[in-house]
Amino acid sequence: MFGMGFMEIFLILIVAIIALGPEKLPGALVDVAKFFKKMKGEINDAKSTIDRELDLSEMKQSAQELKDSVSNIQNMANIDLDDLTGIEDKTSSSPTMDDLTKEKKSKELPKEEKTKLIKTAKKQKVSMKKSEEV
Repeated sequence: MFGMGFMEIFLILIVAIIALGPEKLPGALVDVAKFFKKMKGEINDAKSTIDRELDLSEMKQSAQELKDSVSNIQNMANIDLDDLTGIEDKTSSSPTMDDLTKEKKSKELPKEEKTKLIKTAKKQKVSMKKSEEV
């Protein structure tokens, strides 16, 4: 126990008998036993808390992996069917994500055309509101 042999424990008991006396020794032994029992319970509680925390970190890691895979699936689902059929991949039969995003960006309208379309849409919306008021 705690790296102590029989002789060390025996010596401690003799000193305790001399220091405490035969009247107080049984009460002191009970208090020491309660202390060790409480200490053992606290150590077991700390172990279970650490085990629970480790399980939580593993669960967080698996949840992050699941979240990453779901976002990857969402990115792939957002690609138009036209983008998939219009790309020729020389390395494999299926296009990579980089190829698909480059193809999608190349089909985007220039900034001037976008602003022009937005302005015409706003004008149409205003004219529709005016016609509804009349």
